[in-house]
Amino acid sequence: MQILQIASGDFFSTYGGGQVYVKNIVDEMIRQQYLVQVISFVNRESTIEKKMYKTIDLYEVGNRCLEKLQELIGRIHPDIIHAHSHKAQIVTIGQALNIPVIVTAHHGGIVCPAGALLDCNDRICNTIVSHEHCLACCLRNIRSGRYWYPFMRLLPQQSYKRLGVALEKIPFIPFITPIGQTALSIERKQKEWKTIIEGCTRMVAPCDAIAEAMQRNGLNKEKVTILPHGIPLPTLSPSFPPVIEGKIKFFYVGRICYVKGLHVLLKSFSQLDNPHIELHLIGGAGNNGERRYERRLKKRYASDSRIVWHGKIPAEHVFEVIKPFHIAVHPTICLEIFGLNISEALAMGKPVLATRCGGAEMQIEDGVNGWLVTPNDVEALARKMEDLSNHFTSYDPTHSTQRVISIESHCKSLIKLYEAVTH
Repeated sequence: MQILQIASGDFFSTYGGGQVYVKNIVDEMIRQQYLVQVISFVNRESTIEKKMYKTIDLYEVGNRCLEKLQELIGRIHPDIIHAHSHKAQIVTIGQALNIPVIVTAHHGGIVCPAGALLDCNDRICNTIVSHEHCLACCLRNIRSGRYWYPFMRLLPQQSYKRLGVALEKIPFIPFITPIGQTALSIERKQKEWKTIIEGCTRMVAPCDAIAEAMQRNGLNKEKVTILPHGIPLPTLSPSFPPVIEGKIKFFYVGRICYVKGLHVLLKSFSQLDNPHIELHLIGGAGNNGERRYERRLKKRYASDSRIVWHGKIPAEHVFEVIKPFHIAVHPTICLEIFGLNISEALAMGKPVLATRCGGAEMQIEDGVNGWLVTPNDVEALARKMEDLSNHFTSYDPTHSTQRVISIESHCKSLIKLYEAVTH
């Protein structure tokens, strides 16, 4: 069976968990000697370039070559396509070439026009996508957009869309263009989602919560396969580090961005009086908005010497860096599809304190291998961290390690799914 993996953006990027995941499954499929090829999307205006990655063909597609994807996939002629990005386009190509397409949901943006299934009140969204429901959230994502909402919501939807079409015909105007095109963006997301759910062969949902969100928005339940992610396991699972004089070392691994709830975590941690505890933040920002967010947080909590910013580290070094720490904290406020960093912490024998954000509940049993609190609740998170800093002394790592899915096992499950839809 010839497998074509459509990478989540640039195959070699480690910006998000979806990109790390795709590289993990490709590496494992190569190790298991399956016939696999990769299409990667690079941020340059180049032609399609064929490269070798380990023993397989990897095609890098530039910004101006997307219209050539069908021709490229036709030449590769795989038996199955697994799409992690450009999902609507790939599904359409799969239908044209009569090739089954598996789609994996990596974040709420697969259905949510605002991108994270987080509403404008910072609550996990459980409504159906529509202009009425999504306008406030989408405008909030644009600088100054929230101030425009009271006026833009009064504009009839069809008029608002015509404004967006008109703005496409003139040069980009900061603030005005994105605000004026919001209704058009919502409609396009709805059309894209309709293309995906009608044309995909099967949809992979890494957690129950995203499966429910997609079904709520029209995905046929029969097309959904719930399949939690796997990760490459560490070579050795170290013993749990001793807690010396109550010095608990909390840690976070992931992107430094608003939807991950770092502002909630830092506000909660700053309320704790214990001078011996530490909070280690591992990760980086990937765009201007995230960098502004990171700068604000660093400035606001600069006086707290207990907070240590490590910056972004290579994915292959994560296990070594978190080895001396005690408790992982996962403060996400949006719908988290899975949470590879939760799996990494568990694989290293660490308990995880997380919000009930969707992916966390798939991996954490409250009170056994971690603890679950309400998302975006500063006081609840602070109380649990306070309780742990006062009473946590030791932990049996096997409570965590036995609950992690290996990348080997996960890939075998994927292959079974591929075989089921190609026979």
